[in-house]
Amino acid sequence: MVETAVPRIMPDLSARPLDLSRLHFVGIGGSGMLPVARVCAEQGYTVSGSDVRTTEGLGELARLGVRVYAGHRAGHVPADASAVVFTHAVAEDNPEVVAARELGLPVVHRSAVLNALMEAHARSVAVMGTHGKSSTAGMLAFALARAGREPSYAIGADFDVPGGGGHQGNLSGTFVAEVDESDRSHIGVGMHLAVVTNVAWDHPENYSSESDVVDAFEQCIRLGLHERGTLVLDADSAGARELASRLGSDGPRVVTFGFSPTADWRLSEPSTYGRRTRSVLRGPHGGTYELVLRTPGTHQLLNAAAAIASLDVLGVDCDEAVDQLGYFDGMVRRMTAGGEAAGVRVYDSFAHHPEEVEADLAAARSLAGQGRVITVFQPSGALRLEVFGDGFAKALAGSDEVVLTDSAHSIVGALETLSEQIGVVSRGVVPDRAEAAALAASVAQPGDVVVLMGTGDITEAGQVLRAELGAQLPAVA
Repeated sequence: MVETAVPRIMPDLSARPLDLSRLHFVGIGGSGMLPVARVCAEQGYTVSGSDVRTTEGLGELARLGVRVYAGHRAGHVPADASAVVFTHAVAEDNPEVVAARELGLPVVHRSAVLNALMEAHARSVAVMGTHGKSSTAGMLAFALARAGREPSYAIGADFDVPGGGGHQGNLSGTFVAEVDESDRSHIGVGMHLAVVTNVAWDHPENYSSESDVVDAFEQCIRLGLHERGTLVLDADSAGARELASRLGSDGPRVVTFGFSPTADWRLSEPSTYGRRTRSVLRGPHGGTYELVLRTPGTHQLLNAAAAIASLDVLGVDCDEAVDQLGYFDGMVRRMTAGGEAAGVRVYDSFAHHPEEVEADLAAARSLAGQGRVITVFQPSGALRLEVFGDGFAKALAGSDEVVLTDSAHSIVGALETLSEQIGVVSRGVVPDRAEAAALAASVAQPGDVVVLMGTGDITEAGQVLRAELGAQLPAVA
């Protein structure tokens, strides 16, 4: 049994209502922090923040007038800040958190800021779940924008522009938020519409079992879903079905989606061709729709069904919703195309759970056709490998060849164990991500697909991979 972790930083609960006028974000470049900071800046609030890395997304914030600092120092914290914002990725002894305490400034979790932004809008949608949150939230925001609804959104992945996961729309419209369950901060967030893409055991540092995850989602819905609110959830997910059962007949209105014959929005006849994914979708009102997506993988059909069910609740015409999603190109790092060289196509995947790895490699297989799938996988930590190692080994067997890399976590020993368990050709453990990418390039052949997979800095190896593949062009010709 894995012990459930507790937050390292206790937020200042006295900061209610939260004053957003002058916020300082510690770790402003994080995938959850940057979109929230961007929405605050676009609303006209004064925003500053710091991060240890410089990214294109931070450059976008700077162009909006956000003061961005490199590194964490006490002097970066404005003495007049209305609040200092953190996530649990930030250590308690961070000099900016310590300085905020000494200055008597409220220290609040990112979720509190997100909740305040959501409350300021006429309607709020919280997209949650173990997998598929970013893609589903992106589909919702995309379709609402195409329908002229001017949504606001904060999503933990970008559209095609760095830092593009956050946007301030019309306050009289809808706020679409990707709400993170990893540190239990989804509990207490208010919403008019809750979308639960699925429920499974993840984040073993904070949850001891799938039942523990369901417990947290139950608390989240009971505390946060507004009266007469609607819960949209996955009929195919055992954890989501358990959640609906616990809420009972006296709970909120529930709308289901999935391949299950009991789903209100039922998918059938799935197929893939190239990057396109297709299915028939039947709705509860008797409508039948041909759903065609530009994003690879049958799991994206579930995300689209969740989005369409939610758009129906929000009053968007279903035919229009299905049509608009046909133009959606996906969110960055969700099996997005990363270029091609020497006849080898490169894709970028954020998958970091066995079920996500399996789904993205199934998508890669459909993309490869007669070619091979070569995966360069960077796991996100030792505990995750310890708990889900067998699942990773089975999922990675969906590749033809695998290169394991570490780069950041010093878990070479655990990776070597995983390498021995994978039932396909494993090229072993190459700690340096650039060297791992170069190895993948050296074994790739025309027609193959190479997937750079993981939550860390593995995506930065794409440039090395393409360069190494490009060097092979004369030989290929």
